[in-house]
This record gives sequence, structure tokens and C-alpha cells, in this order.
Amino acid sequence: MASASGREEQQIGLWRILAFGSVQLPLGMIGLPIAIYLAPLYSGQMQLALQLIGISLILARLSDFITDPIIGIISDRWRPKIGRRRVWLIFGSLTMMAGVYLLFRPSPGIDIVYFLAAVALVYLGYTMLLLPYHAWAAELSEDYHVRTRISSVSQAFSIAGLITSTLIPAYVQMQPGTTSADVMSALSVVIIALLPLCAALAFFFVPEPEAPIRKAPFNITKAMKMLGSNRAFLQVTLLVLVATVGEVFRQTITVFFARDVVGVPNIGVIYFLYFVAALLVVPGWVWLAKRIEKHRALALALIIVAATNALMFFVPKGGVYVFTALFILKGACYGAVLMLPHAMIADTADIDTADTLDRQQGLFYAVTAMVQKMGYAAGSGLPLLILGGIGYVSAGESRAEPLLALTISYSVIPAVLVLIAAYMAWHYTLTEARHRDIRAEIDARMAVASSGVKE
Repeated sequence: MASASGREEQQIGLWRILAFGSVQLPLGMIGLPIAIYLAPLYSGQMQLALQLIGISLILARLSDFITDPIIGIISDRWRPKIGRRRVWLIFGSLTMMAGVYLLFRPSPGIDIVYFLAAVALVYLGYTMLLLPYHAWAAELSEDYHVRTRISSVSQAFSIAGLITSTLIPAYVQMQPGTTSADVMSALSVVIIALLPLCAALAFFFVPEPEAPIRKAPFNITKAMKMLGSNRAFLQVTLLVLVATVGEVFRQTITVFFARDVVGVPNIGVIYFLYFVAALLVVPGWVWLAKRIEKHRALALALIIVAATNALMFFVPKGGVYVFTALFILKGACYGAVLMLPHAMIADTADIDTADTLDRQQGLFYAVTAMVQKMGYAAGSGLPLLILGGIGYVSAGESRAEPLLALTISYSVIPAVLVLIAAYMAWHYTLTEARHRDIRAEIDARMAVASSGVKE
């Protein structure tokens, strides 16, 4: 008789993995425009105060700490006939489309309340789509390596979305007199067109495994104890937190470092090369993870990232080619740093399934998302506090001491943090052999539960 993992692997062939991964294409197009064009649009053309925009963005992001666990738990416990994960493609797509339309295409005369509501709606739609999506991805296959393949394809589509979100503005801005409003409007058309199409592909063509046999009422105390006792989950979430702080720390001040220390004339072109490198190398990371295991492939990727960060300290003024080469090398690791932890979290959730015969992947990914957002908040705020404290002039700096502080903040601090995350990844405890034993235990207990025999 075929094993459970064998049946799952046959059901989720490559074309279904592609259909499933396509959902990440429009989602990957959203983050970069919000980071780059949102403030110029609303402060410059809509004439809202920059401080109010900043406060609104923080408040909208803080709302995720409420919505993430709620949606994660509901997607685990609610069991509609069309599928407890699949149903969120409908809710999330509609919410996201409405949010993108309102946020990317504002009418003259809008106020800060409109802006806050539109941003919060986009973030809510993103959570409604992505959390159940990640939980669904974890359930598509029980196989240790197939999960990496699923995660890699999803991440490849996400990177393709990032590349698209750089190409569309580049094309729009070729026309004379274009503004941030024109760029955001063009992006909104593509996102709103792609999102229902990609969601429909996943909805109609990707199988959703049956809900677990057992369904205990949700208990927050038991859930926290369960997560706290799951050593592998704690390991991967902690390394995600440290790595996120380190990389966002660097990303936040990339423009300053490239402009004032190196003298890069066009950082946009270098970012494009960064994402192209990330997309091209994703299959290589999948291959490597299969041969040396996920956690070691992740550790290697983080070591390379840490090394490129450290080497940035030595890039001289005018060393644009050296900076570009290091940036592309770092980009080649981008896919691994994002996709491998997601595949590892799916494995950690099996530890709970072996104990309870429940599938609470929504809860696992909700907690991980909250931890990652903590990393984003710390990583984006700390370097600005450091630079502000030493009197760095953001409009353009030429003094030696502030530039040295900027260089240390861009290279040394992120390198140390990412190296710590690499150490954690290397010593991760949920190996392929241990995961195989956990899956065997789940299969045995499921067989007993299905037969109605008491354990």
C-alpha cells in the first residue's frame, strides 16, 4: 500500500505546484511600491503631513498583531465545505483588491483617515490571503523535500512579482511628466487583474487535504504551552527574528550607504539585478537543500549574506562595480533566506500533529508572522535611531564620522546578526531522519484513529 506521503506527492504534481505558487505573483508586487512610492504620492500630491503618514503606517502594521492570530486560528478551526484554507482565497482577494484600489488610486481631497483605512485594508487582505496560504502549503505534501519544492516555487513567483513591480514603474516613468500617482495607478491595474486570476488557479486546481480527524476547541493556554514546548519551532522562529532584524537593518539604510559612501548613481538598476539573481538561483537552493538538508542550506545562505555585509565595510568611494557584485551575490541568497524557513516551519507543525492528530499550521504561521513583523519593526527603527543620534544628515552627508557610523551600521552590525542566525540554523534539531520518524508516528496514529480503535 502506498504511504500517505507518497499519495500526497502524486496529488501535487508540478503543474499544481505552479498554479498554487502563482498566488504569490500579485502579492509580491505590493510591498515595494508601498515602500518607495506611497509617501511621495500622499505627501507630495495628496498633501498629507509626512508625520501623519508615518504614524498611520505604524498603526496599520500594529493591527496585524491582532488580525494575524485571529485569522490563523480561524483558518485552523473553521471547516466550510469548500475548504478551510481555500475559502480565504475569496475573502482575501476581495479585501486586497478593494484595498489596493483605494490605496493606489486616491482621489484629490482625501484625508489621513482615508489613508489609514486604505493601508489597514491592504494589510488585512494580505494577512487573510497569506496566512491560510502558508498553512495550506504545509499541508499539500507530507514529504520533507516536496515541501521545499512547493516553498521554492511560491518564492520564485513572489520574486517575479518584485521584478514586475520594478519594471512597470520604469516603463511608466519613461513618459514625460509622470508622477507617483501614475506609477501607483498602473501597478494597481496589474495587481487587480492578476489577483483573481491567480487565486482562481489555486482555488479550482489545487487539492486541499481533508481536515484532521480530531478537532479540539481552541485553548490559548494550551496553544502557548504547545508552541513553547516545540523546540524546533522555537529555534526556527528565533533565527527568523534575528536574521530579519539584521537584513532589514541593512535594507533600511541601503539608499543612504549607496549614495553617500559609494556614490551609486542608480540604485534601482542594482535592485533589479538583485531580484533577477534571486530568481535564477532558487532552483540551486532547492537542489542543495535536498542534498545537505534545509537547515544547513539555510545556514550556508546566511553565511554568504553575512560575508557580503562584512565586505561592504571595505567598499571605497566610487566602488560601484564592487558594490554591485556584492549586492548581486547577496541577492542570490534572497530566495533561500525566505523559502527555507517556511518549509522548516511546516515540518515543526508535524510535531504537534503527531501528538494531537490536529493540524494547526495556521497558528504556527501566524506566530511566525508576528515574530517576523517584530523583526521588521526593530530592523527599520534601530538604524535610523543610531544615525539620528550621531547627527547624520539624510539629505546628503559628507562628514567622516557620520559616514563611518553609517558604514558600520550598514555592514558590521547586520553581518554579526546574520552570522548569529546562521549559527542557529546550523544547530537546528529537526533533521530529515527525525522528521521521517515523526511522519511514521502520525501515519500509525491516523490509521488507528480511522479504524475507531482506542489508542
